[in-house]
Order: sequence, then structure tokens, then C-alpha cells
Amino acid sequence: MQGVITVSTDGSCLRNPGGATGWAWINHDGTFDSGGYASGTNQVAELTALLEAVRAHPGPEPLMIESDSQYAIKCASEWLEGWRRKKWRTASGSPVKNLELVQAIDTAISGREGPVRFRWVRGHVGNPFNERADKLAGLAAQDWLAGRGDVEAVLGAPSPTVEGATSRRPRAHRQRASEHAAASPARHAAEPAWSTGTLWD
Repeated sequence: MQGVITVSTDGSCLRNPGGATGWAWINHDGTFDSGGYASGTNQVAELTALLEAVRAHPGPEPLMIESDSQYAIKCASEWLEGWRRKKWRTASGSPVKNLELVQAIDTAISGREGPVRFRWVRGHVGNPFNERADKLAGLAAQDWLAGRGDVEAVLGAPSPTVEGATSRRPRAHRQRASEHAAASPARHAAEPAWSTGTLWD
């Protein structure tokens, strides 16, 4: 589909749960971003990658996010509306896990001018952008494990270790994108059908 922005995301936790955690997204134009935490879970990493991808791509263009995490995709699409109706409880009545991230994703999607759709892709089968996102997330987690965090990230420079990842988006761009999403009016319930589905490859 012409005009669609496609972004692949991935998360990594080196010792799940509780280990150093990394997240990454890579636009299919080659731009990317990544980061992490000193301690987290794989689910937190996957949700963070998805959240940061939405925040970094404001605007009216349709946004397709690819992930190998069925959990993250279902949190952001299939389960979200029901959880909201149930005041952030699951069907069994339990509190929604990773609620802060889930609510942030809800806000980011609702505040985005253009529609968002998700596609599940199988991991580790040679999908080039999934592989690049996986490597970027792993490198971010390794930085946090080594105590470097984001200190050594040179924004705007090419990635020397991940083929096809050409440049980072500057932090100022991410901040503007986040502010744009917060200021944009929420989409109404009657949104384009393109944005409401989840694709399973």
C-alpha cells in the first residue's frame, strides 16, 4: 500500500526476568532507535519497542508495525479495548500486567493522526528487518549489562554493527514526536477499517 510506513520492532532480555533489557525499532527506510533498562522482562522490552515506534512516527500516514511478539501485538490491538472497558482488568478479573506501558501505547495510538496496524512475523527465519531489530535490541541490552546504558550511543551516526540500520533518529525528534502525539486529538471510534485489524503471517 502506497504511503504506508513500515517499522519492525523487537525486545531482548538477557536473563528473563530481571536481566538487562533492550528494545529497538527500525523503519524500513533504515532509520532506527534503541534503548534499554538495567533490569526488566522480555515482555516489557517488546511493549517498549512498540510504544517507541508509534511515538517516533506521528503524522497522517498509515503505520504498519511488525513484531515477532504475539503478546505485544495482542496487548496493543485485540485485548486493549476490552481491558479499557473493564477498567484495566482481564477477562478473569486480574489486573492487566505491564499496565503503565499498555496505557501509554493506548494513548500513543489514539493520539496519532494516522491509523496504526500490526503484523506478526515469525522470528529468526531470515526476515531482514526483524533480524536487524533483534540485533539492535540485543546490543542495547548488552550495553546495559555492561553498565554503559545509552552513554555510548552516538545519535545521527550509522550503526557499525547492524547491516541496513543507517541512522538513529535524534532524541529531539523523538521528543517532538511524543509531544505531537500528546497534542493530537484522539481518533473517534469510527476509524478506517485498515487500522483495526491484526495480520498474522
